[in-house]
Amino acid sequence: MKENPRGPRFNGDQVLWKGDWVPLRSLLTSLPPEEFARLARARGLAFFEATHAFCGRCGAPMEPAPDAGTPHARRCSAPACEGRAAFSYPAFSVAVLAAVTRRGGEELLLAHNTAWPGPRMSLVAGFLQPGESLEDCVRREVLEETGLRVARPSFRGSQAWPFPCSLMCGFSAESEDGELRPDGVEIDRAEWVTRERFRAAAEWSPSAEGLQVPPRGSLSRQLMDAWAAGLQ
Repeated sequence: MKENPRGPRFNGDQVLWKGDWVPLRSLLTSLPPEEFARLARARGLAFFEATHAFCGRCGAPMEPAPDAGTPHARRCSAPACEGRAAFSYPAFSVAVLAAVTRRGGEELLLAHNTAWPGPRMSLVAGFLQPGESLEDCVRREVLEETGLRVARPSFRGSQAWPFPCSLMCGFSAESEDGELRPDGVEIDRAEWVTRERFRAAAEWSPSAEGLQVPPRGSLSRQLMDAWAAGLQ
């Protein structure tokens, strides 16, 4: 268990909230965005401190770095180590979400990850690789996971995603002609969904039946709702 002196207490992705340990994800739909953002910040800092307890160069303990602009920076405690001067700063992983459409935006591509409950589906997503632009990441992830090529990736928004410390970047894109071919490893099922079917889908819960979509508040759901409202 990790206690962040500047915020809530965390045990992995569980947070001590109003006297009870609850999944951080469960607060996404019940808190105002600014409050969830503060929790995301605290979770990211707790993860950074837990994973930077020792220097990656020499193995000595890390200590707070004297950086007034970034009070959470760390440095190596060994005077002779290069990490004494090369400070470490809180970092995050960047991932993309792709709201891929076809037929003039009439259908949206949803995919099922092999780790999810059977009916749950969401947008194609994946992490940015070194040297890659966000737009190139969208093209690569959609092609790798579904076999489709997409055109004109367009940035739609972002969201801090504290599991444990990611930044989700949402895009819309148009599918070029092609056959859906899920990779069978990460994605075992993908399909085109109409607005009517999306609107009828139950919001995700363990007991829901039929098509399940992400909860309101998540960036993936925001992108889906914007598409369903004809805003992209």
